[in-house]
Amino acid sequence: MLPPALTHLALLALVSVAGAVEQGELCQIEMNNIKGKLQANCTWLALSTVPSQLPKDTGILLLGSNHLASVSTSSFQYLPMLVDLDLSHNGLKSFHAGPPLLQLQELILSHNALGALPPLQGLPALLCLGLAHNSIKDLPLGAFRSLGNLKELDLKGNRLQRLPKDAFAGLAALQDLDLSNNALEELPLGLLTELESLDTLRLPGNRLRTVPTDFFPKNHSFPYSSQHPVAGCVHTSQRCNKQSWYLGQTLWESLVGVGCGSESGLGRRLLGSGDCDTISS
Repeated sequence: MLPPALTHLALLALVSVAGAVEQGELCQIEMNNIKGKLQANCTWLALSTVPSQLPKDTGILLLGSNHLASVSTSSFQYLPMLVDLDLSHNGLKSFHAGPPLLQLQELILSHNALGALPPLQGLPALLCLGLAHNSIKDLPLGAFRSLGNLKELDLKGNRLQRLPKDAFAGLAALQDLDLSNNALEELPLGLLTELESLDTLRLPGNRLRTVPTDFFPKNHSFPYSSQHPVAGCVHTSQRCNKQSWYLGQTLWESLVGVGCGSESGLGRRLLGSGDCDTISS
């Protein structure tokens, strides 16, 4: 018979192992028929660690609304087919880029407590990155350079006050960029230079009053619309709706003029070439 102290330790070890297995078992495992991937739904389970007993062929892992304060890519190495990872609403303070996740296409880190942009190396296939509603204040130079395939980047609801000119260097495939609801007071000339595929830029909810001359590329026709149209009478031609820039009412009014019938030179430049309708009431 084991001494009481050793018996107690043995019981603790058994409970710990059982708890780890139970975390994986509590996750709802089912096929996501839309994406054709096996999905593990582990939301709202009060998890403080990443489950380690999920099926090896899991392609979608939902870990939102738990208590994961710190996560490393090493926790997902046993899931080689993982393509979508949702870590939102966790109070997450750090995300460590250790071993690469070569197949990961979507990473959602929104609604957490990240005070800085996490390292993003080892994610070569990433297409969508959600960083909304954190406390990120700065974007280091070249922070996204390793994400050459990224198409969607959501940075809304952070604390960004300024952006370096090369903040988005290397993102030639980026189509959708959301910078709304930050504290941006100005935008550097050349910020969009490398964003050759950009379709949508969202800027409402910042402190912007104007943008630099020639800030927007000249070799395309861009319709610009306010997310909150001035007097409900701002519209652009549907013939040139490939690119959309959501500026917010204050910035829109300062650029184009408060009156919807105002067609300032800047307003015409914003709307692009004669292929597009000008602002009309």
